[in-house]
Amino acid sequence: MKFSILEKIREKSQFLQWKVLVGFFSLTFLLIIASLISLYSIIELKDSGTWIEHTFTIIEEIDQCKSITREIGLTQAYHEDDAGENARSLFSNLKSEIKILQNLTKDNQIQQVRIQGVSNLIANAEKQPESFESKKGIILIEIAELLNNMQEEELRLLNGRNSVNSSKGTRVAYSLLTLVVLSFLVVGYGSYAVQKDIKEKRRITDRLIESESRLLSILDNLPSAFCMMDLDGRVLFHNQVFANRFLETKDKRKDMSIVNLFGTEKAAFISAAISKSLDKQGSTDFELDLDVNDEEKTFYSVIVPLVDLEGEVYSVCGLFTDISVRKNYEHDLKKAKEEAEKANRAKSEFLAMMSHEIRTPMNGVVGMTELLIDSELNSEQKEYAEIIQKSGESLLNIINDILDYSKIESGTLSLEIKEFSVIETIEEVLDLFRSRAAQKQIDLVYYLDPNVPDRILCDSLRLKQIFINLIGNALKFTEQGEIFLSAEVSKLEGNLYTILFAIRDTGIGIPSDKQKELFQPFYQVDTSSTRRYGGTGLGLSISSRLIEMMGGVIWVESELNIGTTFSFYIQVEGNNQAKIKEKAANSELENKKVLILDDNPTNLRILAYQLQILGLITFSAKTKDEALNLLDLDIMPDLGILDYNLPGNTGLEIAQEIRKRNFHFPLVLLSSSFLDPKDKEIAAELFAGELSKPVKKKDIERIVTEILAEGGTKAKANTRSSYLASQKEILSSQFPFKIMVAEDNEINQTLAKRIIQKLGYEALIVPNGKEALIQLREKKIDLIFMDVHMPEMDGLQATQVIRNTWPVESQPYIIAMTAAAMQGDRDLCLRAGMNDYISKPIVFEELVHVMRKAGNTLFPKSKA
Repeated sequence: MKFSILEKIREKSQFLQWKVLVGFFSLTFLLIIASLISLYSIIELKDSGTWIEHTFTIIEEIDQCKSITREIGLTQAYHEDDAGENARSLFSNLKSEIKILQNLTKDNQIQQVRIQGVSNLIANAEKQPESFESKKGIILIEIAELLNNMQEEELRLLNGRNSVNSSKGTRVAYSLLTLVVLSFLVVGYGSYAVQKDIKEKRRITDRLIESESRLLSILDNLPSAFCMMDLDGRVLFHNQVFANRFLETKDKRKDMSIVNLFGTEKAAFISAAISKSLDKQGSTDFELDLDVNDEEKTFYSVIVPLVDLEGEVYSVCGLFTDISVRKNYEHDLKKAKEEAEKANRAKSEFLAMMSHEIRTPMNGVVGMTELLIDSELNSEQKEYAEIIQKSGESLLNIINDILDYSKIESGTLSLEIKEFSVIETIEEVLDLFRSRAAQKQIDLVYYLDPNVPDRILCDSLRLKQIFINLIGNALKFTEQGEIFLSAEVSKLEGNLYTILFAIRDTGIGIPSDKQKELFQPFYQVDTSSTRRYGGTGLGLSISSRLIEMMGGVIWVESELNIGTTFSFYIQVEGNNQAKIKEKAANSELENKKVLILDDNPTNLRILAYQLQILGLITFSAKTKDEALNLLDLDIMPDLGILDYNLPGNTGLEIAQEIRKRNFHFPLVLLSSSFLDPKDKEIAAELFAGELSKPVKKKDIERIVTEILAEGGTKAKANTRSSYLASQKEILSSQFPFKIMVAEDNEINQTLAKRIIQKLGYEALIVPNGKEALIQLREKKIDLIFMDVHMPEMDGLQATQVIRNTWPVESQPYIIAMTAAAMQGDRDLCLRAGMNDYISKPIVFEELVHVMRKAGNTLFPKSKA
């Protein structure tokens, strides 16, 4: 607190200096402005005076011309003998004056026109014979009128200039007055601010004194011993508690070094703690046994370095708190805890033994019941036997949970680590729930990130148990919608993978106040006597403990009536090979088109992904109308996959409609339930194959290969040679691109990488514009396919950075690759600095076309 107040004083002092400087510069600035305004007004007045003088000269000259004109008139009036000679002389003078007047008014077009009129009249007058004196007089009158008009024009201009000068003078006066007022305001405000800052500084100083007094009072009343030491460990200041505990003799008060106070061994330990605190510029705490009045007590000690305003350590302070009583309590508590744990283990061991003994005969009961059901029984006997079987299985599940929990509690449960396939384990678990999900018409869907290793080292049975518990709960509390299982790699260190699993349902949800207790043993959200859902309340607790044993954590996110997501991660070893292989099962599958119809968007996305990594092009539809519209657009798919359960129509009805419209490509039925005999007979005629949900990777690969690659008996797929293969040699041999793809969607990343590989290139994949810039600084890239919408930094921003930062000769050719396909989107990309544009979904012909354009630009000597 002391140093914070000192810092405030210093900041206030600096701020006061700045205020004085700002006030001085403000006044200087105002004086400069006033000087400039004055100088401007002087220059304007000088120019105005010159102009007025020029105007008066013109007026005098006009008067002179008028005087000559009158003399000419007088000469003509009196008919003197020498009148003709005088008139000619006067006309000559008049013309001379007119020339002078013409030079004086050359900047006034109107006056020039009038002077020209006067000149013409003079010329006409000179040409008149003596007999036409009367007409010559009329001409002189016209000349006089023109001269009067000129004089009036000059007077009008003179009045206008005087008005302007008066207005300017007024503005200058007001400006100077404003500057004077502003100067007074600056001076007044500056004086007020300085006075205020001085008062604030004085107030802070008073607070500092008060704070120091309060601090000394607090230190003296602390229950802990406090001291301030120099960097060599000599006590400079201490409170009363420190004196009572460690300064009981005069010798110690004379020599305040820590060696004299605590002895050599303890002093060395404290010195080491001081050095550690100085090294890390922070506090260091430790426990230390010290002698107090010939009795050894335990102190919790804290060493803190003290830093001055310049950031230099000038001393350290030590706080020594007597925790001897607490240590005694801790010892007693630890002993009691060990005894309780010992009793708890004995209880758990007994429970484990009893559960095992009960489980053994129950297996016999359940097994024999199954044999009894398979024998010849009448309907009533079979019904009784099935009731026994279901009851026995329920009891066995409860006993299994109790047995697992007791093993965990007793510490006898261990993991059996072996290598196994993640995808096979997930598919096996989902198979267990296939029938129950079909009965409730719930979709089971799973997705594995390509980065998840194909095989991992873990306990496959325990991982299955976790999945069964979580999926079983999800199925129990979900009446419609889907259950989605996903797996992705959240961290990778060498061969050690941290895999994040998530099980999401669309069920009833869990109240937020109940979520914290979910993983406690025997806990259930609904414990009332009218509860709808049963169970022991051990499944989540067992799963949580198993996940902890695998080095992970489980948590839940839920909203009432929306759904629940259970997420957990485990740490396992795996190989460096990705689960998704980049080679298609058969080259004949490349570029074949597949139409997928499913109302579940998650299932639709996963199916499209599984087919795209086989090299297939997918078209997705959620309804019958969307699918038929795609067919009407003449996409001509080679295969169609239709879901059986669709709102408003079944897959069979849609297949019949497709055949009625004379579309004869092969169809595959996707179903999560068993068909009745009549529907099965219809399906056999319409469909080339059938897939059951959840769709397994190997099943979809098998049926697609059988129909499209091996030419199944019902397959009528279109055949065509691979367009990408035909373009591979043309492009890769002519244009040696080094390609980067900036794309955040994992499916699109895989698809783009496969397409580029088929064209003979290897693509560097980055998830956003920021990563693209990092890679571009480290590697030479010729061509970038840039998605527009990406996290952290989008494609437009990344392109602008590249165009504004990179040298022109090293800038890559950038092609926008985005789902935004409007003309305005194309213009936006081009304005951002991109060279070309291609919309999603990618059309191979368009892709090759833009790559050729890029090659012709980057490699002009190798045009294809």
